[in-house]
Amino acid sequence: MRISRLTAVFFVLAAAGATYAYADGGGKGFSGTGVAITSRDGRLMYVTQTRPKRGVTIVRIMRGGRTTRSISLRGGYGVPMVAADRSTEGLSHDGRTLVLEAETPGRFAVLDAQTLAVREIVRLPVQFTYDALSPRGKTLYLIQHVYARNSNANRYYVRAYDLVRHRLLKKIVFDRRENWGLMSGSPVTRATSASGKWVYTLYSRPGGSPFVHALDAVNRRAVCVDLPWRGSQTQVFRMKLKLNGTNLVINADWATRHVAVIDTKTFRVTS
Repeated sequence: MRISRLTAVFFVLAAAGATYAYADGGGKGFSGTGVAITSRDGRLMYVTQTRPKRGVTIVRIMRGGRTTRSISLRGGYGVPMVAADRSTEGLSHDGRTLVLEAETPGRFAVLDAQTLAVREIVRLPVQFTYDALSPRGKTLYLIQHVYARNSNANRYYVRAYDLVRHRLLKKIVFDRRENWGLMSGSPVTRATSASGKWVYTLYSRPGGSPFVHALDAVNRRAVCVDLPWRGSQTQVFRMKLKLNGTNLVINADWATRHVAVIDTKTFRVTS
């Protein structure tokens, strides 16, 4: 993001009433009013601002601190939040599709990112939250939360919604090396490949080990990579992911060296 008038606009809107809502596992969900996402080249900013008294959300495209286009959506919508570090997403890699998440769980607005025309309002059961978007905006990846009585486990499935055929696919997206697709954990931070094809998310997993979920957002498949770890995972929330060539580097502000390095071709871990 450019440090200029765009940044100033962001902080003004955030101060006007930004709120954050967190899901209990998998994707983080609805971010709230005033949260923005910037285009890859840093020239455009997409901002949402809810107006509860009117029951609408104003969606704006801003350039150089000025609104170039805006629309009004019925209901409360925001830029999806995908991790504990407040990483936001929703804009496809090609810059043509914008997905907003509703304050009402399970609802998503799919917009043309250039005109803000509404392509579709996706309505699913309340346990669905945003996870990722394919590079060309053809597939919306979702977290389907699994709630169980007398359990604090953050369990979920990764699902795919076909934005071309407008339907939720039955096939669960998971690592085929595993026995089943049910997962558990809380997203910490995220990194995406330069092409937008691979989406890497670091998860903490109490009772197990932290892991990186590598989502192939083009081919609707995933690979899970467990990290070597002992003891409490509280320090996991201070880690960051960074792509360096074919390596995914996991750093932490308390470590003098890399916590781990994952080869994105073989998914082998070194530390």
